[in-house]
Amino acid sequence: MELKEIIENIKKEIPVLDSSTDYWLVRANSGEYYTDFNLNGYIGIGWNEITLEDIRRADNNSNVLKEILKEKLTFQDDSEPSENKYGITAGQLLRFVNNIKRNDIVVVPSEGSERFLVGKVTGPLYELNQSQLEEYKSEELTHNRSDFAKRWKVYWLGWFNRSDADSALYKMIYSHATLSNINDYKPFINRALFPCYIEDEKLYISYHVTEEKDIQGVYLGQFVYQYSLLTRLLFPETRVDSKINVQSEGIIELITHTVNYGLIISAILSGAIVLTSGGKLKFMGLELEVPGLINTYQEYQKNKLERIKQAKELADELGVPISELGIRIPRKLTTAIESQKNVKLASSNPPEKSGE
Repeated sequence: MELKEIIENIKKEIPVLDSSTDYWLVRANSGEYYTDFNLNGYIGIGWNEITLEDIRRADNNSNVLKEILKEKLTFQDDSEPSENKYGITAGQLLRFVNNIKRNDIVVVPSEGSERFLVGKVTGPLYELNQSQLEEYKSEELTHNRSDFAKRWKVYWLGWFNRSDADSALYKMIYSHATLSNINDYKPFINRALFPCYIEDEKLYISYHVTEEKDIQGVYLGQFVYQYSLLTRLLFPETRVDSKINVQSEGIIELITHTVNYGLIISAILSGAIVLTSGGKLKFMGLELEVPGLINTYQEYQKNKLERIKQAKELADELGVPISELGIRIPRKLTTAIESQKNVKLASSNPPEKSGE
């Protein structure tokens, strides 16, 4: 097995995101229906007097829908709603029906916005009639059941705590609208949910700094600098960007502009791939064949052995800031790397033929 094949197998275990996807914050009646959304795989919106047919009849025109709302909708908390209130409600309904689409990402805050549920819209958009709602609400009550009739099917990807996320997300929480576009917060949501992911042919890895005391800037700078230098030594044609949100515990996000190269560097840092002084690579103790991947940089540099020697020394030096900062490589990534050990062993030791 060649290194390229190992890396391709690791890539299959890493989430791939689409930067053109829209992200939405959907409030579950101030978190009351958070568990119902979660357990039953959907998001919903209220104002049941207004049907999907009504909304579609408005042809995405807010003024037309406002007139329908005035005819059919009663606000329990407001006997004389303003034009602005009708307009806001119409906008919420139009966005829910016409703007949300399959594969969009939805984020649902819990009560108090302490936890965020994240999922992918799988569709279809549907509507429960009154008898279906009554039957749904009458089922065994282990949690509050939503009476929202208009719904989208959702596959939940996971959740994260507000305390573990970037402080930039706090601004998102201040929006009290039922439905809000949160595309501006994509990077922070992705980072909170996926410590390692691929987007637009780039590899995003969040290294968790676990040191609880005030960290020394020298080690932080050393880690980022040496990581970038190691990448340039082995792969001069790519680059690494960094985003840092660290006081004591925190995140160092490194973005490698070539996915395969970023995975190789991560495997080196985890100890799965070892650079030897002889210019060879070893994966889990087994020598690798590397035609077509590592040696592509020979087109740029002829001193292969010297560069790998430098890279080996640099990889060793990176152990210092990793240790001092208590840096952890994402578990999903290390698990994916480790899983290739058995594959490599199996391919190196084919089973003997049984006797006839």
